[in-house]
Formats: sequence, structure tokens, C-alpha cells
Amino acid sequence: MLFSCKTPAEDLLNLTEVSLKPQSSISSTVVVNKWSDAVVHHFSLDLRKKSVNVILPDVEAVARLQNLPQNWTIEHDEALVRLMSKYLSPENEQLGSIKNYVDSIDVSSFTDENGPGCLTDGDPDTWWESDGSQGQHWIRLKMKKGTIIKKLQIGLDSSDDNYLPSKISVQGGDADSQKTLNSMTIDWDSQDVGPLTVLENMTEHYAIIIIKIKDCKSGGIDTRIRDLKIVSTEERTSGFDRDFFKGENLCRYPILETYKAEELYYRSQMLQRFLEIVDSVLQYLVPAWEYSIGSYSSLEFVRQLLPLSKKRLCLIDTFLKESSSDRPSDMPKLYINRRAAMEHKCDPTSDPEYKNSIFTQIYDGLKPKDRTSVPLNYRWSYRYDQWWECKFVSEGVIDQGGGFRDSLSDLAEELCPSSSDGLVPTPFFIRSPNQFCEDSNINRDVYVPNPSCKEFAKYEWIGQIMGACLRGRENLIMALPSFVWKKLVGERVTWVKDYSTVDAASVKVIDNLETMEASSEFVTMNYQWTCTLSDGSIVYIRVDGEGNGVPLKFEDREKYCLEVRKIRMMEFEEQINAIRTGLLKVVPQAVLDLLTWQELEQRISGNPDISIEALRRTTHYEDVEEKDTRVKYMWEALKNFSNEDRSRFLRFITGRRRLPASVYVSTARGDAVDCLPESSTCANMLYLPNYSSAKIAEEKIRYATYNCMDIDTDINVLEEY
Repeated sequence: MLFSCKTPAEDLLNLTEVSLKPQSSISSTVVVNKWSDAVVHHFSLDLRKKSVNVILPDVEAVARLQNLPQNWTIEHDEALVRLMSKYLSPENEQLGSIKNYVDSIDVSSFTDENGPGCLTDGDPDTWWESDGSQGQHWIRLKMKKGTIIKKLQIGLDSSDDNYLPSKISVQGGDADSQKTLNSMTIDWDSQDVGPLTVLENMTEHYAIIIIKIKDCKSGGIDTRIRDLKIVSTEERTSGFDRDFFKGENLCRYPILETYKAEELYYRSQMLQRFLEIVDSVLQYLVPAWEYSIGSYSSLEFVRQLLPLSKKRLCLIDTFLKESSSDRPSDMPKLYINRRAAMEHKCDPTSDPEYKNSIFTQIYDGLKPKDRTSVPLNYRWSYRYDQWWECKFVSEGVIDQGGGFRDSLSDLAEELCPSSSDGLVPTPFFIRSPNQFCEDSNINRDVYVPNPSCKEFAKYEWIGQIMGACLRGRENLIMALPSFVWKKLVGERVTWVKDYSTVDAASVKVIDNLETMEASSEFVTMNYQWTCTLSDGSIVYIRVDGEGNGVPLKFEDREKYCLEVRKIRMMEFEEQINAIRTGLLKVVPQAVLDLLTWQELEQRISGNPDISIEALRRTTHYEDVEEKDTRVKYMWEALKNFSNEDRSRFLRFITGRRRLPASVYVSTARGDAVDCLPESSTCANMLYLPNYSSAKIAEEKIRYATYNCMDIDTDINVLEEY
């Protein structure tokens, strides 16, 4: 019960101690022999009187967990969590009986009352029902690592009639590519309706299984599936032993490489225990009944550790579901002139108000038409795979989803162009200073909000579209630095670590100025009390009587550096706040509190999809032939790389995380064999050594791509390891 401070005294409950007679048949002593129970016993409030026998702990084991490795910081914990979270499956309470084999279930579409949870709730009277285009229905299973399927069944019921699937294809593979494992056509006139085996006797593990329903009985449009059942001969859990913290796993996290495997192992055990405690109270830290308000601020200090949480994703799904609304029954229709938009993109000066841009055409097209029209709230469920219909002027396109997705891609391309040398057709984002810094190899493809642009209503709308993407299946590829993503999600930002993703050169200059010791060196630099923002505008911090910047004195340099940091860290604050306001109109505050900035970026902009084929198309060769052995080994290595690895590889060479970006491959300097590759981000050049095997090539290239990101010189070189 809850009482306020205004509750009359006579209405308050009086607690009276009641003595219970002990039952002789039941022991009144509670034995505490688990660490989690010991935490509850020592730190929680328990008004009951009881006898507790706490088993003494293993003192040596406790000491190992309490021991902090030398020079360990919160950044080491965050790196360790990122490493572990890639191999630790989140707990999904909606998976029912198949949770031992499946990490997650996704479906093509569903009706309000018949979502994917009905596939695993164990209730034969519920079902998943699709709500999409005929022949476009599917169920995607993300399998636990190591699970090999011996039988996969779908539950069907004769009462579903035209909803019964009649043609099914099952595919398996990874996120990038799948192959057909089974195809079947069912003649329901000659076959009884019941559990249908769609896959059996597999001999290898497939990370992704997709059940595609191509046709339904008698030409039915949508399908119904009652349940899923899986039989597996192999089930593995994602535990971490000491060997896990060795070798290849660590090369992606250089900050951890100097520590022994045993130290990392015990620290990982401590972190998992800590997150288990956080999980036990998470529903109180982020109360489901107040998800619009958000969490207590204390959660901020452990945000980067939350990927280890097993309860968090379920809470996020709950918040998004409970705050969702139906899309308008009358889908908005937009008329878009892409030819006019292209002409504007080629010469933005001819249309200074950017009326012909894709941005303005979509923005104006979605605005309420009159006072009686209800503005769109963009809080649509992810089952809606199309938010508006596009009619492209002078183009013979019938929009069944493809035109809508094209319009989102065109919108993103106008906001943050993928080309490194093209014009930016809208005023909302500008190229970050890092794009113009040739001696930097980090974040050379990012954009920042334009501090001179004051169209906050449109920034807010951009935030709403980003929120709709977070809720749905679509992506709006926004090439923003971590500094901006952190501000949007509500994480703390720092000058050296975060603002360097915007303007690394300025960070270096200001830090060097602050620590400068020789006044003679300072005099030659002619500093004034001014600073230049990312858009080139000048801020006068101190001025003379004529409004000019006051010369900076050597003894005032620390105060000057402090002021510059403050100004630069806040230069896009108004624009970011407007985007965040729009984002929070669509996504509850509690969802942002539970996401890391990396997850926010991924949910909105997606993973950088860098296929081998696309990478080959942008690769050129200088002083080396494509059929050269070293080049063949390089491509064999890249085939084994994940998307993240390939993104790092691209960034190592070009400073960009996404395609398009030209890559040039040349021979390494000297005749060394099996050494680390070098790169020149200024020339987009990879200097590739000779390798004695594809395995060694993979090892060396991966190590270089993860360990050369913070070097200030244009040529990225590492000492041999």
C-alpha cells in the first residue's frame, strides 16, 4: 500500500508483531549457501524474525573476485562487457519451451492480438497470424550457438482452413547469406492437419533459420501458425572459461591485451554477478508503470555494463509495445519529384530554401492538411512495414514498400551524404572537422548538427523519424560521431575521448596549449580570446573596445582552454536537444535509459553492411595484381571477417566506416613476410605484405584493423607483436 504525507493519521495502518507458533515438523532455520541469497540476507530489509545460518564463504575465492587488476578503470570494465556480450545470449521470457535452443524470434508481420509470442506460449488456442502481402510471410529464428536441429515442427489446426500454409521453404545460414535447407508443398486434400515437420536431421549449426510461407491453402492471403517445437541433439551455453580471454577474442579490444586471462576471467565473474543483482531490481529502477519518466539517475553510471543484463531487452520490448499506437488507416500518400531533388543536390545555391529537396517534400507531405487533421505520432508498432506511400513524379513506380524505403534512403543521403566530396543539400548537418583533417584516421565520415541552423521544429521531426526507425524495421543511416549519439541517449561525454570524434585536431591543439611550458614558443602562435566552431564561425570570448578579440597571455592559457572546451562541447546543444525532444515523443524515456549509445546507433542506422562483393567493386590495385597470392589471402581473410571486422578494415584504410569508399592495395615496403600491414588514410592505400598462409594473413590484418585506430600519423604502423 502507498500513503502520502497528507494521509490522516487515523487512516494509517498500525503494524503489530504477531508471534507464530513454530511447527515442529518444519525447521525454522534458513540455510544461506548461495552468494545471491547472502546478498539478500545482508542488504535487504526483512521484518520477519527467523533463524539464518549463513555458510562461511571461500575466503580465497572472494579475495580473487575483490582483487582489482592493476591500473584497471571503468573503461576496462566496459570493454570487457562488450567482449562478453557478443557471446552471451539475452534471456527472453517469451520463448517458452524453445528458449534452450533459440535466442530470439522475429516474424514478417502480425495482427494486434496474434503476435510472435503466441508461437511459444504453450496454448493451443492462440496463434501467430501474419498481416502482410501474400507470399511474403516468414518466421526467423536466431539459434543459440552450437544448436543443431534434429527436428523442427510447426503446429497447425484444421479450423484455420485458408490460413494453412501450402508451400514452405526453410533456409539456414548466417546474417549475410542463407541457403535453402528444405522446400515442401502440402496437399491438404490428402494430408491430415497437425504438427508439420519442416526440417529434420541437420548435421551442422545454422545461426539463422528462416521459415518462409510462400503460399496458403486455396490462395489464402495470410497464414496462421499455432506453435513451434524443436528437438536438438546439441545444446551449448555461453559460459566463459579462462581460455575465452586469450588470443583472437582480445585482438578486438586492445585495452584488455596486457592483462592475464585469469585476471580477466575473475573480473568477468564479478561483472556477471553484479549484473545479476542489477537485474533483480531493474523493474524498480526503471518502473514499468512510469516508463515515460525514465529511470533513476544512478543507472547512468552502469549504462555501458547493461548489455550483460538478461532482463533489459524484455523491459525495452514491453515499454515499446505498451506505448505504441496504430498507424492511420488512411496511409499518407506523398508525391515526390526526385528529378527536382537531384537538380537541387547538384546546385543547392539555386534553391536556398531547399524546397525541392526530398527532405522538404516528405516533411511538408506529412504535415496535417488542416486544423482538423491529427498530426502523426510515429509511435507505430514494428509490424507496420510501410509508413507512407510514395508516388514518384514521372516514374512508373507502384509503391508496395520499396518506394517508401527508397524515400528513407534518399532522406538519409540528403542529411548525411555518403560521398566524401559532394555537396550537402540540406542545412541541418555539416561535415565534421575530422572530414577535413588528412592526418586523422578516425571518424572521417561523420557529420555534426549545424550550430548555425535554428530550424528546431525540423530537427525535432528528424528525431521523430529516428524514433520510428528505432521502433520499426527500417533504418535511417545517420553518420554521426559517438559524441552526438551519447548526447542523444543521455550518456556523459568527455573532451578527450568523445569530442575528438568531432574535431581531433582541436582537442590536440588545446591540450598541448594547456600543458605548454615555454612562453617563448607560445609568443610565436599569436593566440587570441576567440575560438572557431565546426561551421567556421568565430566566437569572441573576450573583446576590446572595438569588438576585436583580445590577445591571449601565456599565464591565462589554462582559463582560455577551459572556456574553449566549454564552448565547443556545447556548440550543437540546441540542435541535439531538439532532435532528442522529437526522439522522446516517439520512444519512452525509459527505453533510452536502458540503451547504450552503440545500441541506439545500431537500432536507428543499422549495422554497416559491407559485403565481399561490394568491397571488391571499390578495390583497386597499384603495383600488385589481383591474382597475386597476398591479395588472394587478403580476400580469404575478409570472407571470415564479420561486418564489424570489415567496417574496421575499411576504417583502417580510409577513415570511413561505411561504403562507398575507394580502397587501393599496393605492395608493402621491403620484403618482410608475415608482418602487419600499413595504411595511408590520406590516399586510401593499404600496403600489403607477403603472407605464408591465409590464416596468418587473417590474423595480422585483423590485429592491425583493431589496434591502429588512435595513431596520429597518416601512416598507420604497429610494432610487431
